[in-house]
Amino acid sequence: AALDLFLLGSGADGHTASLYPGSSQVLNPGGCLVLSAEGKGGVTASIEYISSARQVMISAGKASQANMVAIALGRADAASNTECPVGMISVAEGTGVDWLL
Repeated sequence: AALDLFLLGSGADGHTASLYPGSSQVLNPGGCLVLSAEGKGGVTASIEYISSARQVMISAGKASQANMVAIALGRADAASNTECPVGMISVAEGTGVDWLL
């Protein structure tokens, strides 16, 4: 079942929800909803599961995140850009996404 809201932070490198650029969780999620969190010893949600939420809010208000935001919001290939996982969420069809800048 889809969640009503995902509230996410993001890093200047484009990671979110322990989904790091080029990681196996981003490259090969295997259709899973929940994945092992790389280097954290916990779990995280897949991009597909996050994208199924009714609303996603992404925090990216630091000056050091400006380039990442430009990549996430300004590239035509953002949905498949595994080097910026947060951008893969921002263009998911049917998902309401708000950026907190």
